Amino acid sequence: MGRRKKSRFFSNAKGFAKQGIYGRGTHINDETFSYFINILDAIKAGLDDPINMANNVFEQTADQELFLASNQIVSKALESLIGYVDDTHLERYFTKFGDSLRPMCSDPFASHVLQKMIEIAFLRGCGKETDTDVGASLKSAKRTATEITQNEKDFNLKTEFSSAHREQCLNFVVRIGKFVLNNMEDFVWDPCANHIIRTTLLCLVGIYVPKVAFAKGGSDLTKNSTCFAVPTDWYNLMKEFAQRLQMWPQYKEFPYQEHSSALLSVIFIALRKVDKSMLKHLGKKILREAFQEEVSNKNTNDNYNDEQNELVESNSATHHTLPKVYHHQSAIILLENMICVAGTKLLTEVYTLLFKGRIAYLSKQPNTNFTVQKLLQNISVLSEFECVFNELQPHIETLLKIGHTGVVSDVCSACLRLSCKQAQMVTALQTALHVTNNKDKGQQFFICLIKLKPSEVLSNDQSNFIHLHGSLIVQHVLQFNKPISLVNCILNLPATQLVKVFNTPNGSHIVDAFIKSKYVGEKSREKLIRVLIGFYVDFAITRHGSRVFEQCFNAAQDELKVRIIKELADKANMLKGSPYGRIIYSKYGLDTYKLSPSRWQSSFCNINDPRAKSHIN
Repeated sequence: MGRRKKSRFFSNAKGFAKQGIYGRGTHINDETFSYFINILDAIKAGLDDPINMANNVFEQTADQELFLASNQIVSKALESLIGYVDDTHLERYFTKFGDSLRPMCSDPFASHVLQKMIEIAFLRGCGKETDTDVGASLKSAKRTATEITQNEKDFNLKTEFSSAHREQCLNFVVRIGKFVLNNMEDFVWDPCANHIIRTTLLCLVGIYVPKVAFAKGGSDLTKNSTCFAVPTDWYNLMKEFAQRLQMWPQYKEFPYQEHSSALLSVIFIALRKVDKSMLKHLGKKILREAFQEEVSNKNTNDNYNDEQNELVESNSATHHTLPKVYHHQSAIILLENMICVAGTKLLTEVYTLLFKGRIAYLSKQPNTNFTVQKLLQNISVLSEFECVFNELQPHIETLLKIGHTGVVSDVCSACLRLSCKQAQMVTALQTALHVTNNKDKGQQFFICLIKLKPSEVLSNDQSNFIHLHGSLIVQHVLQFNKPISLVNCILNLPATQLVKVFNTPNGSHIVDAFIKSKYVGEKSREKLIRVLIGFYVDFAITRHGSRVFEQCFNAAQDELKVRIIKELADKANMLKGSPYGRIIYSKYGLDTYKLSPSRWQSSFCNINDPRAKSHIN
């Protein structure tokens, strides 16, 4: 939820109220505006009892449900609270909205309330999570749900509603599904109703993505998505949407319009869950009829700065013939979503028709380099990846220069995932960072990688900045089959420099990869832990360093564990002065160590290790 956007909304609403304008949409009076703006202020501050608040507010809307829901200010309050209302109020809204579905679907404010009602009805009607989440199926990082949406979700899943109410909720979802299906010709192009269709489609296949009032850009399918078991006949209703749409004469133009493109993305995601065969058929139809048409492409870097254009054009022809999909942002987003959900055969066809021979050029363009990243994240056929790698390898340095570091990181990730081209990748990185053919420069490989700067530029860089993609690349390379060159670079650095690197948000994760990699030898791990002795207190008292401390301590031999804990005990006051240090102090039994080192040893060490005993003594 964007705090800035929410604050701006409140200040604008109160400013317009002084002019007698009480929110857009239906015209409410001053008293009603004041009531609901105070409700929104209370929601913003955090509600102690959202259930009573919600029921009181919805009681006030009796006999004015549609009128009030069509006002900008009131709709925000209703959308935020409807997840906590009791069954009577929710069923009343089912009836009122159900009698006027067409105008409510297209209303710019009431449609948000209706969209939220569909989600709440879905949660209460289904009410049982499965173990699958959409974030995993899309191969994207799953992020923690906000406290607001999690509390709302828990309330609707855990509250004991009557079976009659649950039945009403299920019937409401199906009713909306059938209504929007029968009115698709009008609703696909309507920006408000289009969102209703998308929410309904996801609910029909059991995918819950919480809608949050004030959230910028709407719901993200890769965040907080949860799957639920739904009646099997819902799947058939969802598939009817896909079957009808593909018969439309405008089908091949869908990717090039924002709302229809977003609708297709949701259909692809839903079909992945219920009918992969239909997904493959629809994907191929879009691919061949809409994406594949070639269009002359000239100067696609109009919005890029001159320096970047020179770098790109020096390695690419200035005139290209590209498929039509790459000339429209909405189509590019649809292509990326298709790549995420496509099966092996469909992805092979996507690669062959749209990417093969164009990878290097596409990876350098501001609008398409993310599409190349999606391909690299999902490609699974070894021969195809080898072709992609061979196209990109000569351009690694250029990609780093123009800032498309995500492409390089994803190439490394694919090398690791497919166990392919790992040695060539390391060589390409060394060449791009200018650390080859020189022993002194070779020792800078690690520092060049974490900053993603060539050796000659690095000499003027005294900052502690660690590039996110540089850190990820290092983590990938450490897990390669033969990471010895990078391991030696790390171990040969002074301890003070390593501490600066590892005590950063991005640098701390490098230790995780070093410790956990099965291709980093036991002696190398032990050497790193020994090198850092004397600095473990510095790690333990910081947020990210405390993670480094735990990784090293847990991986250390008992002899080293005793030395590390003695170092912490000698500086216990320093440890207690930090919130993270206090957690380490308690978790690793420093009080016990001070009272009885031998007793501490029996809890944290192998009591038969003679080296540990000697340090204790």
